[in-house]
Amino acid sequence: MLKFKYVHLYGNQTNTLDLVNIVVPEVQKYFPSIIIDLRRPVLSNINEIIAEALVSIRISNIMKPFSRQLEKEACHRPRLEDLVYEIRFPWTPASSNTYPHIGTFEDAYYKELILYDGFMMQRLLRTMINENETNTDHVHIIFEDRLVCTFSDEDWRYHARTIVSGVPSIISTTGVIEAPARPKEWYIKRMELAACDLHVDNERESSNEERLAMNKYLKYGDNRINFIVTGYVLQILFFFVTEGDPFCTDIGCRLYNAHWQEELIYSQLKTGNLCDKWFVAAI
Repeated sequence: MLKFKYVHLYGNQTNTLDLVNIVVPEVQKYFPSIIIDLRRPVLSNINEIIAEALVSIRISNIMKPFSRQLEKEACHRPRLEDLVYEIRFPWTPASSNTYPHIGTFEDAYYKELILYDGFMMQRLLRTMINENETNTDHVHIIFEDRLVCTFSDEDWRYHARTIVSGVPSIISTTGVIEAPARPKEWYIKRMELAACDLHVDNERESSNEERLAMNKYLKYGDNRINFIVTGYVLQILFFFVTEGDPFCTDIGCRLYNAHWQEELIYSQLKTGNLCDKWFVAAI
């Protein structure tokens, strides 16, 4: 028996997901009795207090747990450009007079991915949810464009994550691309280019690489992400159904815990179903 009655989906800031036409209808196939509503992104139009909190949960050293990050010292104050980045997230570099004392947005734009501690992000987002909806009747799922990570005691380092389940649950749209490993050919190609000091132009990928991407990994802006995140929504819901053990060992099931992009595409797109065991549990 389901313990929750309501599922609240919060859109991502870049508004790249089709929650209305793809995600919600797909989820309701498996959970027809629950009520799903769509809400605005949690971290849009944030103030400087929230921006400072976001800066404080960034990961500066992937080999140290959050408590040992050097930048978390009490005397450390966030740089103004970091606050601007969080307040204006997401945006493209452009000149602006909003913060003339730091120059243009090009000065504050980050070309490398910024990492955030997933559990600290979850703690922050929890403070922004209606207290009347924090009981077991409600499941909150927040689509977030920032890349969340969690620290592993097994190899003593941070790993990019796609989902962080709990109250609230987070699905990182960037994590969908970056967390599951791409095929080995992809990394080999990048190493070859790096050895020759060549830059990869995503707009001019070879036809061979385009075919590889179509079958073996996802790219930014890929419409298939809508169907992928649907599977992650199901994994989060089954996290609550099973009290913390939502994964299936069958690679043909949408609850399969894929560690490679190719596995992800297979379980979520080529089969795109729950196995009989889990389908019965849903309805």
